Amino acid sequence: MNYDEFNTEYTKVLDKIQRGECSASALAAHVVRLRKATEGVGTPAERTQISNDLDALGQMLDLSRRSNTEDVWTITSDALRRATSGEGTTAERIARVEESIAEITSVAERNPIEREALLQSTSTLKTLLASLKTSLTVEQPV
Repeated sequence: MNYDEFNTEYTKVLDKIQRGECSASALAAHVVRLRKATEGVGTPAERTQISNDLDALGQMLDLSRRSNTEDVWTITSDALRRATSGEGTTAERIARVEESIAEITSVAERNPIEREALLQSTSTLKTLLASLKTSLTVEQPV
């Protein structure tokens, strides 16, 4: 499996989550399957992104196993999907990541029991944001 194939499969999993068609056990199976299929794939940057994406799915799985008053699973998966989309310019991608971090942070503030886990799920997005900002700096030297 190459990075593009992984990204397609990852997006399919996020779609299933959003539609409510992915149970916790199915998500766990997807994470294991994708981790095995992507061992040693691509460049170091691609491997880092794959690892971050799969870590985010794992965090969502942890969230789903806890009870909560709002559907943090769907909200988080939707925010992650938007943030990790490769579409658009680097500046547009940065804006989407920042919006997603803000959205997840807002959900965390409304869900004190889930707060820590939700804020941990933003760590993947913060890593992506830093990478995109570095790449933007390289694209547009000062």
